[in-house]
Amino acid sequence: MKKFIIASLLLFAPVTYSATTPDSEELGKAMKLDCQTLGADSCTSRFIAVSACTFSYGIARSEKTVKESIDIADDLFVLLMRGNGLNPNSMFDDQNLIKESIRSETIERVAKCKEWTAEAIPKIVLEKTGKPATQEFIDGATKTFGFWWLGTLEQIKRGQ
Repeated sequence: MKKFIIASLLLFAPVTYSATTPDSEELGKAMKLDCQTLGADSCTSRFIAVSACTFSYGIARSEKTVKESIDIADDLFVLLMRGNGLNPNSMFDDQNLIKESIRSETIERVAKCKEWTAEAIPKIVLEKTGKPATQEFIDGATKTFGFWWLGTLEQIKRGQ
């Protein structure tokens, strides 16, 4: 009788699966660029753009909130920088502004995800204000998204 009870418990017990996620440091190391050839500033620019576009994509194409999308983008940026042996503080000049070489390349790269950004802006505005965004605002915010993203990094650096 005991064998029957144990067998039925095992047979009808819910099965749980545990997915293992790769270690963050290992993931960052796996996503390597040849920053010695490209240059640290160019690699940094690419990583900033990837994080900005990840933010836009997270809002445009998923049910993520603004905060969730920012957290994912920030974590990705830190992972990419650390995994490639770059110090995030090196992207700033002595006035705590993003270096011009990084700024211009980042703006150009972020513009490549303008479709996601244009989809994300109305969702961001609605979440933050409870009101729909006008097309004029969406167009302007999409065009200036890269500048805004860099500006937020500078605000964080200055502790604002």
